[in-house]
Amino acid sequence: MAFFDDQFKQVFRRLARAPLFSTITLITLAVGIGANTVVFSVVEGVLLKPLNYPHPEQLIGVWHRALGVNLPEVNLGAFLYFTYREQSTTFQDIGAYRGDSMSVTGLGQPEHVHGLDVTDGTLPLLGVKPMLGRLFTREDDSPKSPQTVILTYGYWQRRFGGNKSAIGRSLTLDGTAHEIIGVLARDFRFMDENDVALVVPIRFDRSKTQLGNFSYEGLARLKPGVTLEQASADVARMIPMAIHGFPAPEGYSAAVFESARFEPTLRPLKKVVIGDVGNVLWVLMGSILVVLLVACANVANLLLVRVEGRRQELAIRSALGAGKKHITLGLLFESLVLSCAGSLIGLGLAFAGLRILVAAAPTELPRLQDIGIDLPVLLFTLGLALFVSVVISVIPVFKYSGMRVSTGLREGGRALSQSRERHRARQALVVVQVALALVLLICSG
Repeated sequence: MAFFDDQFKQVFRRLARAPLFSTITLITLAVGIGANTVVFSVVEGVLLKPLNYPHPEQLIGVWHRALGVNLPEVNLGAFLYFTYREQSTTFQDIGAYRGDSMSVTGLGQPEHVHGLDVTDGTLPLLGVKPMLGRLFTREDDSPKSPQTVILTYGYWQRRFGGNKSAIGRSLTLDGTAHEIIGVLARDFRFMDENDVALVVPIRFDRSKTQLGNFSYEGLARLKPGVTLEQASADVARMIPMAIHGFPAPEGYSAAVFESARFEPTLRPLKKVVIGDVGNVLWVLMGSILVVLLVACANVANLLLVRVEGRRQELAIRSALGAGKKHITLGLLFESLVLSCAGSLIGLGLAFAGLRILVAAAPTELPRLQDIGIDLPVLLFTLGLALFVSVVISVIPVFKYSGMRVSTGLREGGRALSQSRERHRARQALVVVQVALALVLLICSG
């Protein structure tokens, strides 16, 4: 312990005597580590974290493709929804949904809000529970029952002041009265929809359902132990049943839908939420790691110059009995202090950067609410600090920890010009920096 206290005091004194070197080094490391922390926070929040639903691995998006008409992506139709819900052997349940916009009147100033149309099983599939009231039942989702609506927490607070008496009141949507039956919890978030105000039932009429009308998105929860392949085979089995179980619209026949050759393209719900942004984020992560390596090469060069200026000091310490291990630990400790200090500053920069990113709310980036500084991000930053401390110190340690005493004293006592051998390591670092910068430029392109 006394050794580390003594080393820390020596490192602090040396850095305080060289404020320009310390400032440049800390800024370089802080930018490199902070940028990596920001990007890893995004990668972890968007790609690595599971969806915030019970047993998210069981949730899938239900999609199709029509090879006969060259359509790579086909949504869910009511005829498929009913067939899957009634005939599936691999789904616990299936839900259909779509985004909507609604005109609200009867609460003072009319307004236009973003809404969500769902079947009665959609919210329970996600494990959603109401904060007040109840969710939709099959009766609510029937076309012959009275119209109902569920409020999200934000809309309830904004239009009803958080008053519990809102339950049972009437809300006029698009000219039709709806009874308010529930309020969703504050943390409710449907997929990646952040601005939903109202949720209403779709109210499919099975007796009037025909083939076609692929206007809805579908999600399902698999039964425990069921794989995606088994569910795909089950859906493929049910598609012909759906085509022959409902009438074709006027002017069409079931043969038209058979010729479309529908096939299931089920995918994990997480892939539905994040889309194709994962490829971009991984490329960005790789690019920003190259930025960190450039910063490390830059700092290693600075440390190399700094240690060259301390050749006589290191030689004298070696002559006075300091062993190779002692000198090596001293150089490593200085690098560790610099990298940890740079990481702390970088962590602060990352926190500020993430606040700005979330506030900007770019539409291309899903799961914004899941992005932040959490334990995995802190562990990643700590790992970066240790990695950086090793990378920036390895060349100075290798080059000077085992120097000969006579050589160090002789070079320190005479004003000899630096030899080609002393330039070689710094020139190599410059070459590495240029090469990494070229890689970064290619990745950016």
